[in-house]
Amino acid sequence: MPFKITQYALMILIGLGMLSGCATSIKQLPVYTGESAVHPLKGDEQKFINLQYLGIGGYLFRYGKSALITAPMFTNPSLFKLASLTQLKTDEGLVDRLLPPVEDVEIILIGHTHYDHLMDVPYIMKKHASKAVVYGSKTMGHIMAAAVDKSRIVTVGTCAAKGKTPGQWIYNQDRTIRFMAIESEHAPHFAGFKLLPERPYKKDLKRLPRTVFGWVEGQIYTYLIDFLDEQGGIVFRVHYQDAASNPPFGFVPELPANDQKRVDLAILCVASFTQVNNYPEGIIKDMRSKNIVLGHWEDFFRRQGKPVKALRATNVGNFIKRLEAVLPEDSKWFLPKPFTKMHFLLNEK
Repeated sequence: MPFKITQYALMILIGLGMLSGCATSIKQLPVYTGESAVHPLKGDEQKFINLQYLGIGGYLFRYGKSALITAPMFTNPSLFKLASLTQLKTDEGLVDRLLPPVEDVEIILIGHTHYDHLMDVPYIMKKHASKAVVYGSKTMGHIMAAAVDKSRIVTVGTCAAKGKTPGQWIYNQDRTIRFMAIESEHAPHFAGFKLLPERPYKKDLKRLPRTVFGWVEGQIYTYLIDFLDEQGGIVFRVHYQDAASNPPFGFVPELPANDQKRVDLAILCVASFTQVNNYPEGIIKDMRSKNIVLGHWEDFFRRQGKPVKALRATNVGNFIKRLEAVLPEDSKWFLPKPFTKMHFLLNEK
């Protein structure tokens, strides 16, 4: 164990050293800040999917009286804190200040279990989203067992889609939302290497991980999310991915005829996109989504409240060029600033 920790510590120090340069200005990027709505609201929000980008992999979806959130994270440890293996803790006051109201959230989806996707979730579930159930990998379940009652933790491995084989749908109580987990992968961080351990946990933890190395990767999942009308018809379909992957990982499986539908909104991950092949081209060509939102693009080592900058060692402009080269003619894309609100019109009957 000491050898492994030292080995990983050396890797992360090298990697963080490469990332230690200044984050990139966003002045030349077409950042979407919500000045004009994707579809302007006209007093009837029942006709819209309301989406707020919370930063990194965090998105808050609202549909009528139903709400779902993905990987909310606001505590941004500095590079120095990560490299020095300082104990990581949720900044509870910061979360209280920045988190939108989520008392009605029923579902929290976790794609993987690195600190920047899961660390704030235990506190949010206890203090703000007391009705929510968290879904993710077995490793997610073992980590969350240290802080949340097991009745509020569901692992999705046995019902996830694998390759072209579809998985099982999981519904909320009112059957207004359903989702399917899809087995995926996480891109290396740099030069083909991953800075954090991949190993899964095999038993429940007694306390939450203390350092960055404890927030291991676990199994990676992408999610297909459907918002449903009263008859169970699909009115809006979302494909959510929080880690770049090699094709065909994360692709929509071959669904039966009654479940087939074009994706209305695809959420892609900019971070580490150069560390995998044909990303985002492959997944865009496969889905041909009507709308695309680019996430995990901003520097999340900065303090909250500081000016937003692009993620270090990441050419966001190049990602955009590659996206536009394969973008369907009737599709739109957005690079939202954290906390930007967006509104997407439901499929018309």
